[in-house]
Amino acid sequence: MAFDPNLPANHTPVQSPELRNQFNGLKTLFDQLAGRVTLLEAQVAAKPGAPEVSAQISAEAARNVDSVAALPPPWSQNPPERDEFNEVRDKVNEVLGGLKHPA
Repeated sequence: MAFDPNLPANHTPVQSPELRNQFNGLKTLFDQLAGRVTLLEAQVAAKPGAPEVSAQISAEAARNVDSVAALPPPWSQNPPERDEFNEVRDKVNEVLGGLKHPA
């Protein structure tokens, strides 16, 4: 019999079969919850810990590009000359190379 929170009713004589069924119903609920707790504990144990997460972040995070120097002041020509355009292209490539993950 399943647990019935309405039993025993207020001001009724205590009957052992009714109480026994209530206790058995509660035990069944506890056993089901214990199984769920065991499953959840196994799932948590299978998750990576802080060292593994930190290593993953280090492996996949963008690299520091603080060492990449800024471009010189604005160009003297409008439109920019080929050398000035090449300087911008090279700087973008330097930043992209700095951000890449090591192989």
